[in-house]
Amino acid sequence: MDIQPKFEADMTVRSFAYTAKQLARTQTSLAPSAQYERILAEAEKHRSALRLVQRDVFEMLEQGLRMHTVTKAESDRIRQNASQTVTQAQLAISRIAAQYAPHKLAA
Repeated sequence: MDIQPKFEADMTVRSFAYTAKQLARTQTSLAPSAQYERILAEAEKHRSALRLVQRDVFEMLEQGLRMHTVTKAESDRIRQNASQTVTQAQLAISRIAAQYAPHKLAA
């Protein structure tokens, strides 16, 4: 079973970091609070993508359990790892977004 939530989560975090940086650079005509709102909206889109990754992993594991290609113990371990990976990636997105808070953008 080819499940790579770590790779997908890392790419999602990198994508958000790049997007946030570009939004901060290109929207200088907006007030810092408006820039930050756009960055927060992008952060939520990327968090949603992470939730989809997690859902896909869980669905693949359910299918694997039905087809007996994965054991219950393997499924539980992979689920836990995927959940931790997604949680860590969501926290990373939050930390990146916090770097663009209005008081930091205005500085």
